Amino acid sequence: MNPKYKDQELAGYKFYESISSIPDDSPIDLAMVAVPAKITPIILEELGKKGVSFVHIFSSGFSELDSEFDKTGKKLEEELIKIASKYGIRILGPNCMGIHNPKGKMTFLMAPFMEEGSVGFISQSGGIAVAHGMRSPSLGYYFSKNISLGNQIDLDLIDFLRYFKDDPDTKIIGLYVENLKRDGNKLIPLLKEITPTKPVILWKGGKLQTGHQAVMSHTGGMAGEYKLWQTMAHQTGTILVDDLKELTEMVQTCLTYPIPKTLGTAVLSMSGGTAVDSTDKVELNGLIMPRISENTYKKINEFIPEVNSNLKNPLEYGGNNSMKATLKTIELLAEEKQFSFIILGASPEFIVYRRGNSLDDYLKDLSNALPPDSDKLLMCVTSSMTMSSAGIKLNSQFRSRSLSHGFVAYDSTEAAAKCCYRLWEYGQYLERRNLIKRNNKKVVVSK
Repeated sequence: MNPKYKDQELAGYKFYESISSIPDDSPIDLAMVAVPAKITPIILEELGKKGVSFVHIFSSGFSELDSEFDKTGKKLEEELIKIASKYGIRILGPNCMGIHNPKGKMTFLMAPFMEEGSVGFISQSGGIAVAHGMRSPSLGYYFSKNISLGNQIDLDLIDFLRYFKDDPDTKIIGLYVENLKRDGNKLIPLLKEITPTKPVILWKGGKLQTGHQAVMSHTGGMAGEYKLWQTMAHQTGTILVDDLKELTEMVQTCLTYPIPKTLGTAVLSMSGGTAVDSTDKVELNGLIMPRISENTYKKINEFIPEVNSNLKNPLEYGGNNSMKATLKTIELLAEEKQFSFIILGASPEFIVYRRGNSLDDYLKDLSNALPPDSDKLLMCVTSSMTMSSAGIKLNSQFRSRSLSHGFVAYDSTEAAAKCCYRLWEYGQYLERRNLIKRNNKKVVVSK
């Protein structure tokens, strides 16, 4: 509806001069309102008279702009709530992008991003909802739904979390949260219901005092002490992350791997310097690096000589990193009970361009590197020493395709180690609540 384009069409759909001019035999399932904030109450009243039951208010200019001395935006929101209550309207927003639902052919993203996935995302920032939506295809996953909440004057975080709990299309839930508008006491029991079967990954915005002030000016609400959020996460099995990059990496991890048994980690590296750095990153992030058994050491030494290599943990195999040697090493490490994680320093540029392999073969070989019944988790870290634009492009392709081959390719050892530890912590929460079963090979989440 836009009076400026009366009787014209867009993509085969007619413009109407006013809401009242829309024929009664054309029911309105959803109204998306993008008008100046001051006239949204008038629009909502007209929509109510037309029998509309769901409204997404895109417009900004409400309580997020209020100051200590001016509460104009809050008054507008209260007026909207009053009108919505009168007509039985549910409101999403204001000040939000709305809903991306590929299955329902609804989106605030661009058309190429309409593939259906299993990740549910709820964000109090429209920009972050868009950024996550645009970034995820390059990381190998897509959304069931992606929700931008805005100021939450009606439908809020709790409502959509409750929906995702029972949504069969959603396997993992990601959250960007700045504040709780109301019903904060309902969050902990709700998360306790969800996390036994669906990992919840939370990025909390506004941790410190300046961040609190930014939250108030963004979505018009109080942020709460970060320590309380940390306690809540511990009590509910929620996985806390610090930024969007960490959130996407943890989503990849939860989509790909089962719960690990231990913190034991083996690292395979191409050089001594990266081996030392990897060891620091692994141990600083809570993982441990047990020794390789003498028997396995001797077996590896049969095909990787100790010249230009170090066959301890971390394993540095230098110029001996043929694909055959790498796969044999992974196979032997998979037999070691002290390891749950095997972190491989992967170099698509080196293997493809310098060794003559194809990227397809490299991905296929790594996807089959572990025995089918292995309980080990193979992570790859793409080389940070890429020397060409073609190599950078190859790294990107390798990372985006890795999930479909059963492993995650991280851009740093630190990122891989953080995800390993957080996945183990999540498993510890489930174990404390007797929600996982252990057998000789796998750790299985009880349904």
